[in-house]
Amino acid sequence: MVKKTLLLVLGSIIFVIGMILFPLPVPFGLPTMVVGLAIMFKASNKVKRRVIKLFDKNQHSRKAWQKAKDYRRSKKQSLIR
Repeated sequence: MVKKTLLLVLGSIIFVIGMILFPLPVPFGLPTMVVGLAIMFKASNKVKRRVIKLFDKNQHSRKAWQKAKDYRRSKKQSLIR
């Protein structure tokens, strides 16, 4: 329980730092936000459900999400063979 809470707090802090860095001309904001979101994904199923729900509302994001899932499946398949 404590570990999940710490991961959520750490992921949130990293995500907010990425949001602050996003408007700067140096492209550090988006990768930082992705890292923070990945940490929060690891800690909470509620975060996963909420982000997936947001992606499902936007058609372009749904396609990108599906491509990422397909790519991950193909990588697993190639490792099994």
